[in-house]
Amino acid sequence: MNYNQFLPTYRRDFEREPRFIKRHSEHYVFHYFPDSEAEHDIDTIVMTQEVAYTKITSFLSIEGPNRPIEYYFYPDKVTKTILMGDDWYAQSIYNEFRIHVLYMSEVKPIGPHEDTHLLSLPWGLSTGFFQEGLAEYMVGHAWDGTPHKKYVSKGYDEKIYSPLIEFMRHEQWLETDDNKAIYFYSLAGAFTTFLIKSYSKESFEHFYRKNSREKSKEENSNLFQQIYNLSIAEVEQEFKSSLYS
Repeated sequence: MNYNQFLPTYRRDFEREPRFIKRHSEHYVFHYFPDSEAEHDIDTIVMTQEVAYTKITSFLSIEGPNRPIEYYFYPDKVTKTILMGDDWYAQSIYNEFRIHVLYMSEVKPIGPHEDTHLLSLPWGLSTGFFQEGLAEYMVGHAWDGTPHKKYVSKGYDEKIYSPLIEFMRHEQWLETDDNKAIYFYSLAGAFTTFLIKSYSKESFEHFYRKNSREKSKEENSNLFQQIYNLSIAEVEQEFKSSLYS
């Protein structure tokens, strides 16, 4: 199945880059530059991703795909932009089963997050808020190691969040402030964790599989109410109360 993905700057010059070294593991192929931070850490990277793979497929109750996940590690923002078109920390490319990572001494975004985007595709392609929420749930904390709840409490206190019903519209996620990204990723992760722990993994899976980027905010909100027997606003109030309990 092909998945629509908004990748306006994506390029594949990395496919012709002769400097890449290749390392295979059971479920991955890793590409990295010689004498780079990724090469120095490659044994840790392999172990980290194989553990993540097992964790994700076990939680999703799926068999792994019959193709490896390919990782491309870039030593700096300029190289990453030249070879694949973007200097963001990490991106998963659904139809290619590839993950592109900016990997430096101060930035090492490995673990379950990007792999979850690829391995959860049998569940479908949910709206951005819940897709990122599932990935953050698998990680268990914000990317700097801080508990999600700490950022979320501060985000609510500073009134940076729209009501969660707005995230029933896929585009709302795309319109969030990049400068406050860690607050929004934490919100998605903390709310997903709340749904799974308070209302069961099965209910979350049902909603995740049924909600859609093509549906309106009203349609996805009605679906949420049908599955949870509560409106998204009512569950948000429960969620906010849990932050301070």
